[in-house]
Amino acid sequence: MKYSCRPGPFQPTYDYELEADRIVRSGLSGAVDMPFARIAEITVFKERRFGSSRAYWACTIVGGGHELRLTSAHRRGALQIEDRTASYIPFIKEFERRAMAAHPALRFIDDEFRETLATKISGSLSLRIIWLSGCLTRRLAASICGFAARCVGPMLRGHRHARRQLQLAFPGIGSRETRRILRGMWDNIGRTFGEYGHMTELMTFSTDMPAAGQVVMDEGTAALVRRVGAEQGGGLVFAAHLGNWEIPAMSARVAGRKVVLVYKRQPSSAMTGGLIAARSLFAEALIEASPAAPREMLRALRQERLVGMLVDQHYAGGVEVSFFGHTCQVNPLLARLARSQDWPVYGARAVRLPDQRHRYELIGPLELPRDPSGKVDVQGAMQMVFGVIETWIREHPEQWMWVHRIMR
Repeated sequence: MKYSCRPGPFQPTYDYELEADRIVRSGLSGAVDMPFARIAEITVFKERRFGSSRAYWACTIVGGGHELRLTSAHRRGALQIEDRTASYIPFIKEFERRAMAAHPALRFIDDEFRETLATKISGSLSLRIIWLSGCLTRRLAASICGFAARCVGPMLRGHRHARRQLQLAFPGIGSRETRRILRGMWDNIGRTFGEYGHMTELMTFSTDMPAAGQVVMDEGTAALVRRVGAEQGGGLVFAAHLGNWEIPAMSARVAGRKVVLVYKRQPSSAMTGGLIAARSLFAEALIEASPAAPREMLRALRQERLVGMLVDQHYAGGVEVSFFGHTCQVNPLLARLARSQDWPVYGARAVRLPDQRHRYELIGPLELPRDPSGKVDVQGAMQMVFGVIETWIREHPEQWMWVHRIMR
């Protein structure tokens, strides 16, 4: 079994071959022969690459005085990355199987993200910008960051992906409307980023005066928030990357309830820590998306907490739903938790208004579809949730994060 990759712009292309009891790397500098029995450590991780908007799987293999580095991001040029995931994954899986069978005591480390110098720098810079935005008024900070995002965003690789997804969702959309929506998307992302330094200001909205403050709501939402606040027992709240997607979780505090949020680690540990600190202002606890997350979420529900999560992303191996007429794979965890004990499910969103305020909306509890046994139907429930999200996006397409890879 063979695989080849060029890990970096200043490195040659290496060819790797699996033999019965070893892995062999060959290249311009000669061959490195590493028997499985001599491998001391295997580390698998995801990494960001300069010139690409996505994360790639990679691994390092240490043993016998050598270190081998394989990556699914084949460097074709200074700014050109070729995704070789399709051939990398089978090769690495077979290598891991053979190596572990030959040497069960070797150290295996599964690290979700490996920070590069670029992600460390960008993460630290982002935190500085958030700190500086906190020194300005919220509206000025949001306007400056929105302007910067509108200027820089179209130059990023993610912009091309966002355009492709937008055209998949709205076939026949004109170029002028495409530019308007994508310009609005970058503006919204920038403004949301600029508002991280003003979380306490955004948190000060109330059901007693729903039309006042920086976050407003109609009487229907205010009444539902009051009702959720008066109820006992756990509940699930889903949201999407629409408007300022942090506001929906703040409403639990307005209702007098405790909320636990599920979060995904960022490539930068500094940025991950900054986001955790910001969300800790209104969340009782945060649960990292990991294999242990479902158990922790279930515990929070049994402790009569609200559990909030953003669900609008691709999830390999998830359930299939129709989203803008395309079959997409999404994480079924929300529906599985609802099925486990009939926890109520609510949907929440924040709409960015022209005057730089936000309108908060809450719906639910949803009447989720059931299977013949009377239990929540997982696929049907996720289809309902994504139907709601699609309706929200159609109303304000410029406020959704089209750079997310969900439509394939």
